Amino acid sequence: MMTRTPFLAILFLLLACQSNSTEDAAPPVPYPVGLTDQQITVNNTVRKFRIHRPAGDAPTALVFIFHGGGGAGTDVANEGTHPLWFFRHLADNEKFVAVYPEGSLDAQNSPGWNDCRSDDKSGSQGDDITFLKALVDKLSADFKMPASRLFVTGTSNGAVMAYRFAFTHATSFRALAISAGNLPALPEGGACTSGPASAIPIMIAYGTADPAMPVAGGCVANLGGQCNRGTVVSQQATANFWLAKNGLTGVQPTVSTFDVNKNDAGDVVKHVYAGANPMVIYWMTDAGHSVPSKTVFTAPSAASGVQNRDIEFAEEAWAFFKARL
Repeated sequence: MMTRTPFLAILFLLLACQSNSTEDAAPPVPYPVGLTDQQITVNNTVRKFRIHRPAGDAPTALVFIFHGGGGAGTDVANEGTHPLWFFRHLADNEKFVAVYPEGSLDAQNSPGWNDCRSDDKSGSQGDDITFLKALVDKLSADFKMPASRLFVTGTSNGAVMAYRFAFTHATSFRALAISAGNLPALPEGGACTSGPASAIPIMIAYGTADPAMPVAGGCVANLGGQCNRGTVVSQQATANFWLAKNGLTGVQPTVSTFDVNKNDAGDVVKHVYAGANPMVIYWMTDAGHSVPSKTVFTAPSAASGVQNRDIEFAEEAWAFFKARL
């Protein structure tokens, strides 16, 4: 006759294995695979964002992508419609999460960003900085992702908003990538004036004939001649600010030139400033305001100029970010 001792021992062993299996299992990853619309309530205000999660349970990073002003909003995430959508393609291949927050409404009732320009009369007036910090904190917790694996990028109004986020929350992410963004000439007070508390690795892409974010500084997108979108400093002054902040003023850059597409405005001259907090600048000869892309064509116009098609901004930005992981 079988005694109870072996039976209890076997039962205990099975329960122990089941317990260990539960503890060792990877936690469920939030959000569905692919692109979904989400929202978060911040200070009693519902704010929207879109998130693209790749398949798999271990994403490598979170990339926050700030759209420009002028109406597109988070539709820049729609496949093939805007160069910023390409971050989604890369997200699937490189296994990072692409996040597209939606800005607050401006005077034209279009989504934009309340960046550091104190003289932007037609821009958004929402509390975007609080929204973005809450969103970064939430997604960092949801994906159990440290600040060292969080990255921020943006274009135009979204680029200037990315500067504001960097100025206010420099330790909340690892690196920054900018397309067509100059620093404000008349910034708001506080962090907008004092700048970031620490150096930040940064990549910037500039068209040397940008009519909307003026190359030499001045009024932003000033087709109407009223300067109601505020003013910025020059591209070079912006670059000099970051070189100084990152301790790179005396560094000689490594320079390379390439011209992949002979039918666009001109070539690209890439400057790489090496250091603990490096800086990379793409000077796109005779290019305008549009995000540079090899895959999504933006027609030339008086408002935006001619698009550079020698580089894919998303690819260059992700390569810069990936090197920081």
